[in-house]
Amino acid sequence: MNDTKHLSDHAQTYEEIAERVFFEMFGISTLDRSDVIESNSLKTTKNFIVSIYYTGTVFGEYVIAMDESTAQRVIGLEGSLFEQTQDEVREMICDAISETLNTIVGEAIVQLQETHAKLTVTAPRVYFGEIRYPQFRTRSVTMQTQVGEIECYFCLDSMRLDLATSYDEAMESLVEINSKLKAANRHLAEQQAQLVHSEKMASIGILASGVAHEINNPLFFVDTNLNALCEYVHVIESTISDYERLCATLLDCNAPVIGSDGNELSLLDGKAPTSKQHRDIRYVLNDTKVLVSESRDGVIRIKDIVKSLKDFSNLDRGGIVDADLNAIVMNAVKMLQTTLGDTDKIEFQLGELATMACNVGEIAQVCSIVILNAVQATPNDGKVFVSTNGDEDESCLIVNDTGSGISAEDLAQIFDPFFTTKAEGEGTGLGLSIAYGIVRTHGGTINVESELGVGTKVIVRLPNESVQEELDEAECDAFI
Repeated sequence: MNDTKHLSDHAQTYEEIAERVFFEMFGISTLDRSDVIESNSLKTTKNFIVSIYYTGTVFGEYVIAMDESTAQRVIGLEGSLFEQTQDEVREMICDAISETLNTIVGEAIVQLQETHAKLTVTAPRVYFGEIRYPQFRTRSVTMQTQVGEIECYFCLDSMRLDLATSYDEAMESLVEINSKLKAANRHLAEQQAQLVHSEKMASIGILASGVAHEINNPLFFVDTNLNALCEYVHVIESTISDYERLCATLLDCNAPVIGSDGNELSLLDGKAPTSKQHRDIRYVLNDTKVLVSESRDGVIRIKDIVKSLKDFSNLDRGGIVDADLNAIVMNAVKMLQTTLGDTDKIEFQLGELATMACNVGEIAQVCSIVILNAVQATPNDGKVFVSTNGDEDESCLIVNDTGSGISAEDLAQIFDPFFTTKAEGEGTGLGLSIAYGIVRTHGGTINVESELGVGTKVIVRLPNESVQEELDEAECDAFI
């Protein structure tokens, strides 16, 4: 059933119920009735109007309109007007016609609820005089009765007002939006993880040549020393062999002894003679000890470099562990030493810190990004001051450089992905963005203060208690 026909049908039903109720309550018979009239608003010349609103999934109104004199005749007051004041008469017809409309609407609304559920009916309203209505879809039927004209108006607006339905629909919409936001959040988290991984791989790639250089230095002198050591061992072996033959000769009647080089050996004051082809055995032995010691030092340095690389990349452990921020900072500087060049420009002032629960690899990456940026922004004659402080609740890293500084316009974008103040090809623009994300997931803050021509200060604050898991869960449920 289309909406227009529905309005007309219900207006007709409403008039039929009104006709019957007027007859049953007041004995008023209908002599004739008009067809259903369609209009965009309620228009009447009658001066006595009673209205009942209904709300719910739709909004509308039932209206009875008639002249005041007709209302008096309906309730049988026409012959006794001289006994009542006008106010008393109006009060009586208001009560009677309002009760009549209540009865009519009570029956009519049941049929309307078959097509529009959850309707609520208000108390009757009474008007005397002309009324004006806004644009409102209206159907009306006029009854010609023995006491005068009675107009029945049925109005309906399809605007949805039902709070329960609206709430359910809003909740469904919010659940759907929340689901989409969760999916988007997971997608962003995956993208961030990929960016972190890419930046980490880029950082490790930058460090690879430096690490290789650091490893090759000790390996070079270890290899050289071991080659010399092999030659020394050969000399020692040859010398010992000569001494053994010399001792054997002494036992065999002082017969001449031929050395390993073909020369004759002789005794002088109980000592074997020296020659240009032989090194002093004592020197060889002492130098051999030095070479072995240096070789061991080189091996230890290689172990330290490999351990530092593992700690930095966090390849052999994951998750949250207890760590010292000072150790993380120094380890990051050690790993960046070759990339940084001359580290004399870095001055440290590390305070006493409580143990911090964190992901060591991620915090090391933050330290590396911040310190590397500071050193690269500082001229050779400048200084980079790295300090730490904290209390039982948080640990703080401060990196202050005397570089060229950052403009206020650029400072506002400093944490934006792919934004960089470096020359093209010198930076990815992801470093500080990733550092910001890592610090945030640890429940900390990172702030940058800068002034052109003066320098830049980066302050990283991290809680000593891990909040990473709580933050991850909160972000997933932020829109529930």
